[in-house]
Amino acid sequence: MSDEERYSLMQGIGWIGLPTWLPSPLPAIPKIGYYMGNTPPIPRLGVPPLKLHDAGNGFRNMPEPLGASGSTIMWPCSLAFGATWDTTLVKEVAGAIGREYRGKGANVILGPSVQVQRVARNGRNFEYMSGEDPYLGAKMSEAYVVGVQGEGVMACLKHFGFNEQETNRNFQSSVVDEKTAWELYYPPFEAGVAAGAASVMCSYNRVNGTHSCANEALLRRDLKQKMGFRGFVMTDWWALHHPADSSVVRGLDMEMPGAGGETYLYKGDLRTMEESQAGNFTGYGLGLEKSKLQREIYNDPAYRILSAAYKLHLFDLPSCTPGLDCVEPIFSNQRSLEAEKLAMRCASESVVLLKNEPRTGETKALPLLPSKVKKLALIGEAWVAPSRSTNELGMMGDYYSGGGSGHCYIPPELFTLPIVSMYERANSLGIDISSALTNNITDAMNGIKDADAIVVLAATTAEESRDRASLHLDNGADDLIFELAKQEKPVIVLTQVPGTILLPWKDNVDAIALMFLGGEFTGHAWASIIFGDVSPSAKLPIMLPKNESYTVQPSEEFDIFYNEGLYTSYRSTSASEAATYPFGHGLSYTEFQYATPALQDQDCESLLCVQVLVKNVGGRSGAEVVQGYLEFPPEADEPKLILRGFQKTRVLEPGSSEQISFKFTERDFSVYLNGWRLQSRATLHIGSSSADLRQSIELVLPQ
Repeated sequence: MSDEERYSLMQGIGWIGLPTWLPSPLPAIPKIGYYMGNTPPIPRLGVPPLKLHDAGNGFRNMPEPLGASGSTIMWPCSLAFGATWDTTLVKEVAGAIGREYRGKGANVILGPSVQVQRVARNGRNFEYMSGEDPYLGAKMSEAYVVGVQGEGVMACLKHFGFNEQETNRNFQSSVVDEKTAWELYYPPFEAGVAAGAASVMCSYNRVNGTHSCANEALLRRDLKQKMGFRGFVMTDWWALHHPADSSVVRGLDMEMPGAGGETYLYKGDLRTMEESQAGNFTGYGLGLEKSKLQREIYNDPAYRILSAAYKLHLFDLPSCTPGLDCVEPIFSNQRSLEAEKLAMRCASESVVLLKNEPRTGETKALPLLPSKVKKLALIGEAWVAPSRSTNELGMMGDYYSGGGSGHCYIPPELFTLPIVSMYERANSLGIDISSALTNNITDAMNGIKDADAIVVLAATTAEESRDRASLHLDNGADDLIFELAKQEKPVIVLTQVPGTILLPWKDNVDAIALMFLGGEFTGHAWASIIFGDVSPSAKLPIMLPKNESYTVQPSEEFDIFYNEGLYTSYRSTSASEAATYPFGHGLSYTEFQYATPALQDQDCESLLCVQVLVKNVGGRSGAEVVQGYLEFPPEADEPKLILRGFQKTRVLEPGSSEQISFKFTERDFSVYLNGWRLQSRATLHIGSSSADLRQSIELVLPQ
């Protein structure tokens, strides 16, 4: 491989820089037939082009003339994936998304986003399927990577690292100690690396004072050396602020998109660096001293990029060349009935039933059955909220897909509004509908006359590049719900949200359900849950707080100190008083009983295994997510509870049961103290949420 060929792998092509005086949300735009990121092929050697595209929750079809809206599925957001607590489902969804990407000609998916959430108002939390927990994130990350790469599409873990807010994201510095990094924020990335992720995206922010994409401790020491990452590191778009001799040598392999804004890895600059043997680095992960630069450090990016392409068999797969050759696949329709059914299932299984307690009487409000509801009032403007195009709104999101690079769009002629799905299902059951499709209180009162029950749909959204202004629902929805709750009728509140919200009216209504931006089949999911076709099984991947004072706020400071360490979400010492609904919470239409757990003596292929029998003791079928939290001895200096296991049962019929097995590894029983230290004992608490622990067992490791 010539130097010029090697350099061509390290910087993106296919974007046109825009004049600085031109008003535009971006400093450059992609050419027709190109993807969000592109590298050229090397025909002489049979090296395929890399074609990178947004994002982890589905192929983002660009507005014409760059793409064809509606030609792929608008999947639920990644946080909704996390809410399913179902690694098998997430693997299936990732595989289906991978097939869409492959059909579109792309071979690198810019996802999954696996950051553990810290700031509740972070504008991109809807993208982060880890929610607030590293163990949940690790299992989801592994499942997603295996699913998408099984379809011949490279996964890209992002955003590495500590990009926990959008406020001042380009220059703020996350100041994080080693223990907090390795125990709380690194595990989803480690798991993705262990699963074979081909690439990692470095983030916009600084980490401990140095920009992520030129941070040797982050990229070479922690990612490539300690985690053993063998793929390549790409920049987020325009996230590089350092020349090659202080970025490539520190662990960066590829700059994107290659035009507009600050751009550094031009071929001439790379050649100059190598000829002068320049490099500002300390040699993490390569065994090199600063005074002994070797060609190895300059060749490393090409080795990594080529080996990742080889691992994914990209050399053997047919591939269009970015430009006019890729126009046909980019515009092709990759929708399928199979994928639509899977998206429907994913949306339905992501709905978290938060509350189902009647204010008066003993009859629960949900599910809505024809035997108890003859007329239903649907209230709220969100019932008819459209899917909004990126072309129309720039970085803004809607109530189905968050804004920015992760935004997907379905044109009106293909999109089914939630109100339509509800009408169709209600009519099939013989239930009449009245409605007031507004948040206006006066109009809403007129819409509920003669109704037996009220269903309010309220929502809010979020977007890349800025954090949310508050954790409240949009357009006076809280006031509307308070007023409706004064009526002597069951009030059911449905929420479509991008992450954490406040529920000040929680005690005034009969039932509450939550969906994290559920994609194009949002209406189908609501209808399937509300009318009892599906029993809810999702669990919160985050904690819902009583008020915003219990959350970490976005900071305007240059240095953001992670002084809370591990004590966020359910790990906080104030979690019991802070939570309106705790981490891991989610109700069903049936009830589950947990038997006494016991050590598993046979067929345990791990450090230690525990079994517990879970039985459906209610009157309807349903699935349960069984959660296992370890409590280490006080001398370990850890939070009281740490999630170290979960498993979703199959759908259990009334009276049936399933044996759940928790298989613990050495890592599960370790804490980080200048390296991982195995603990000899712990208490395992098993339950339905972090605050609903049903059984416990003392565990002592065999000596």
